[in-house]
Amino acid sequence: MPDAFKGALLELFSEAYTGPNHAYTWFIDNKPGSGLFGTLAPLSAEAASEEGPSGATIAAHAEHLRWSLAHANAFARGEVPEGDWSESWSVRTVDAETWDNLRAELRREYDTLLAAMNRLEGFSDPQLLKGMLALVPHAAYHLGAVRQLALTK
Repeated sequence: MPDAFKGALLELFSEAYTGPNHAYTWFIDNKPGSGLFGTLAPLSAEAASEEGPSGATIAAHAEHLRWSLAHANAFARGEVPEGDWSESWSVRTVDAETWDNLRAELRREYDTLLAAMNRLEGFSDPQLLKGMLALVPHAAYHLGAVRQLALTK
């Protein structure tokens, strides 16, 4: 994979989850805590479990992202994970311990995938390339949804 392409992918993926890495950003606010992890950090389990207008909760979005990153990690290892996409929305409410664990597991899946992306030398499989590219808008979409829900908390 060309270094410039790989660098762009890593920077945008990181921005969605950890926030801005520079004095500028590509698609989020340039404030500390603007990424997904910063947005989730101050929220209580109770706030994460409250339904929004669509019926989804912040906990459900967090689990959906954790699930999708776990599947991406499996693909990065050369596996073909099985699972029903609808199961990624199975977590709706959380208690304090479950909420802490969910945020930690989401971070672990992110860190694991970021390390795998850093090791990639190229993509011989177009599906893997599309999957890696799709991680950025997917995270950005859910970050926006979580931030909208968090505004009401």
